[in-house]
Amino acid sequence: MKKISCLFILSLLINFSCKKYPDGPTFSLRSPSQRIIGAWKLKVYMINGTDSINIFSNYNIIPGMDFKDPGINDTSSYLIRGGMDTNIYVTNIGLYELKNKKTELVLTSTKIVNSMNLDGPLMSSAIIIYKILRLKQNELWLQTDFSGSSYELHYER
Repeated sequence: MKKISCLFILSLLINFSCKKYPDGPTFSLRSPSQRIIGAWKLKVYMINGTDSINIFSNYNIIPGMDFKDPGINDTSSYLIRGGMDTNIYVTNIGLYELKNKKTELVLTSTKIVNSMNLDGPLMSSAIIIYKILRLKQNELWLQTDFSGSSYELHYER
């Protein structure tokens, strides 16, 4: 009986204390810093709750984002580019940092190459603070307010 009670209490602690983001995951063996590293493809781009991914269709691209491992590069760098298979349409290069108990992603641009003439947080030279809604091994959901609009971005690997 004591074993069952201990297991039950342990499972409750895991379920209630390990969930960092509103949309999960509940528990992960990999830290947020490890999960964010790598290449991500933009799947959902919402502006004020409206699906707006079609704004990229004129350029025949879907932006991707790459996060480098700071342990390998001596810097926590990121790259936003127009497609996952090409660096032709690089729009933003800079540094990233996980802050506020790793619930926020802060992007600090160091170089803008906005050849697409688009406006938005992906093409901005400003410091952008994203609230992390979900950070799983294969899913990254972000939300930010930019120029009076609310943006929600969903990425997959």
